[in-house]
Amino acid sequence: MDKLLHWSIAQQAGDKEALAKIGEPDPKLLNQLFGGPDEVALMKESIAIAHNPKVEDKDKEIALENFEMLIENMDNANNIENLGLWHPIVDLLKSDVPDDLRVTVSGIIGTAVQNNPKSQEDFAKTNGLQELITIAGDGQNKSLQNKALYAISSYIRNYKPGYKQFDESSGWDLVKLDSKDSKFDLRVLSLVSSILSNGLDNDIESRFKKSKLVHYLASVLNLDSNTNLVDKSLNIISELHRLRYNFSDEETFEVDRGIQVVEGLSDKINIDDLNRAKQVTKK
Repeated sequence: MDKLLHWSIAQQAGDKEALAKIGEPDPKLLNQLFGGPDEVALMKESIAIAHNPKVEDKDKEIALENFEMLIENMDNANNIENLGLWHPIVDLLKSDVPDDLRVTVSGIIGTAVQNNPKSQEDFAKTNGLQELITIAGDGQNKSLQNKALYAISSYIRNYKPGYKQFDESSGWDLVKLDSKDSKFDLRVLSLVSSILSNGLDNDIESRFKKSKLVHYLASVLNLDSNTNLVDKSLNIISELHRLRYNFSDEETFEVDRGIQVVEGLSDKINIDDLNRAKQVTKK
């Protein structure tokens, strides 16, 4: 309370130096004292607005953006299930919902489940993954497709039950490499990285062999000037090596040739991933 009193006095006096020393007061305490908005109520209201047919789409968009900001707080993200909001959120992925809203909803899902086991478990109780896979496989709206891929990657990363759902829901059909669209290719490589976060078994290795993943990664190193794609490719190559992927002689040769090319970019790329990827060529 003393801190709040000093902060209030400094705020009224416009004393920036004092404000900097005191620091910001606890938002929850401010809300309790001054009747600020309750985050639980705001979360429920935001989703209610998004489902209200009388509300204009632009206002629904604002409500959903506000919701996404709220669930950047992990406690709020974990409260989605307690508030019974997961199913209403997933319902907003359906094809009769405007694409702009579905983009934001996909972002909400990705934000909520990212590095968050509780929200991953809660999301698993819905049919949301299948909806996202359908959207990501469509491709008519690139922004929506990319955001759906982001949500899928966030959901299955370090979450084996989520990967199992992904596998059983034809999620592997999304692993399409070399689209010539760097943003899409980066999202697909993020998906590959999320798959690998759950380990490497014979089935996954076989699928990567069939899709010629390593050939594509090596081609990125040889030809692509997009440093984000190069970094992601090096990271995946090094992760494959760590997980004891069985590189063929041809794959090893192509990786080696690609690494020689990107070594000239060492000031622009992740040097740790570059050094780890080099280990592939020393087998």
